Amino acid sequence: MNARRLARTAMLFFIAVFSSLLPAQTPSFQFLSNPTVGPTWSNYALSEDGKVMAANYGGRIYRWSADTPKFPSDGFTLLDPGNFLSSSIGISKDGSTIVASRLGPDGNLNPAVWSQATGWTDMGHPANGCLLDSQWGSGYGVSGDGSAAVGLAWYCPGAEGFVWNRTNGMKALSHPNGASSRASAISADGLTIVGFFEDPRSRNRRPVRWFAGKTQLFAGANTPGEATAVSSDGSRIVGQAFGQYSGYAFYYTPSGALVSLGTISGNQFDQSFANAVADNGTTVGWSGDPFGAGTQAFIWRPGMKIQPLQKYLQNRGILIPFGISLTTALTISADGSTIVGTWQDANFNQGGWMVRLKP
Repeated sequence: MNARRLARTAMLFFIAVFSSLLPAQTPSFQFLSNPTVGPTWSNYALSEDGKVMAANYGGRIYRWSADTPKFPSDGFTLLDPGNFLSSSIGISKDGSTIVASRLGPDGNLNPAVWSQATGWTDMGHPANGCLLDSQWGSGYGVSGDGSAAVGLAWYCPGAEGFVWNRTNGMKALSHPNGASSRASAISADGLTIVGFFEDPRSRNRRPVRWFAGKTQLFAGANTPGEATAVSSDGSRIVGQAFGQYSGYAFYYTPSGALVSLGTISGNQFDQSFANAVADNGTTVGWSGDPFGAGTQAFIWRPGMKIQPLQKYLQNRGILIPFGISLTTALTISADGSTIVGTWQDANFNQGGWMVRLKP
């Protein structure tokens, strides 16, 4: 063996030994501590890489970061006491901007945006806005760079979706005459807004997209349901649409038809609901009977049937403590690396969880 080959062999051996000493970067499951006192409902939104999270616990608004010292709040920083009437939450691509609702200086619940640079800014209300139960409305989503936000504003007697930016303030989106709409999410590029648009006769919600100044009932003019989330470039939309027997999660791309995801059980009287979609089409939510046997978190992607997220994770070596059921997956990061949702045990204790599917 010549000197060059010997040196190369020694180097490869050194790399192999050194690599074996490094901590393994494997998928992981963790419980999220509850930063509030006592059990409460929760909602979450993730940054693009899943390393920053916005959380709404019973109306209280928090920011969580993997880099925040874990004691005493386990990574959570309280941004605002909020209000129990508010459950919405949204976060920008880099996690520096959060959208929610809070009590403003006027003593009413205001859609509001928080940023690391400026703190809280109340978004106000559109020109035709009005107060309903001391609320101007709620903030739901924010674009990738934090420059635009969307949500719901009251105009009395209904609600209307809105879009907001720091330059032009709040602008009302379309809504049916005498009925309501809501802007539930905005794409990271800020071009596509999705939500629901009520039928003025039946008052059933219908999935809607606002794009290039147009209102589009992309699932059909008479399809009951709503759009809940949109991918970064606006090319993928998920939500729930009602069929003959029940409501089922859907996945939609402009180049294809609306795809019904069905239910985990296959029971046509069960329901499913899509909460979020990653940029590769991976969709998460819940499936089951919310009024009876309960629900379980699901995962789906193009080419794969809807399946229990818990089983999917366990098949990939992710350990979930015995007796814990994942009841819903509330959000997934745009890069598909991180999923967050809620769990429940046999004694009906509840809490939040986070799964990291890849480093």
